[in-house]
Amino acid sequence: MNQLEQLMSEIKKMGDAVKERVQRSINALVEKNPETALEIIREDDLFDNELIVFEDKITRFLAEKNPHGKELRNSLSIFKMAKDLERIADYATNIAEIVLEFKNEEYIEPLTHIPKLASLALNMLEVALRAFVDGNPDLAEAVCRKDEEADNLCDIIYKELTSGELAEGQPRSIRQTVRFNMIARFLERIADHATNIGEETILLHTGKRVKY
Repeated sequence: MNQLEQLMSEIKKMGDAVKERVQRSINALVEKNPETALEIIREDDLFDNELIVFEDKITRFLAEKNPHGKELRNSLSIFKMAKDLERIADYATNIAEIVLEFKNEEYIEPLTHIPKLASLALNMLEVALRAFVDGNPDLAEAVCRKDEEADNLCDIIYKELTSGELAEGQPRSIRQTVRFNMIARFLERIADHATNIGEETILLHTGKRVKY
């Protein structure tokens, strides 16, 4: 396995680890599990350091090997993907922090659409990573086309949370409304980052610059 293939393998493992972090944060939210949330928060610095080390590897590869053509484009795409994964990992931590805020509280409504949005965003991320590693622009395009569905789900969550029935004016209700909307926005941004990876894959393998 050459260095570029090794970097590709590492970014795939990193993507799987990020996906697992987000899933754990959503599970902690649904199950009201502050212990898991605290674990995710404690792991944040370690995970950030792993990403920094990985970005340093790519930088050294670019400096030492001075790649050209497809090899250079692949390297730069991997670097961009690392940045996307870094932001997604941050969102997992943000969700975990909100779980701790909700400790010992009853939710103002049953969680229905947030887990659905999480499932969609995480599936988009998984497929986007596979499309990148396999060099499959058609699969990447299928991911990008899911972005609108994620946006629509985020809008549905916002409308539900800000409806007259839930806007009771009580401090707990208002605070949870704001926080659940933040979680929905975090998940929508994860879908956006998955779309970024898809767009980068399409550009890398077709030369077409698309924007969804």
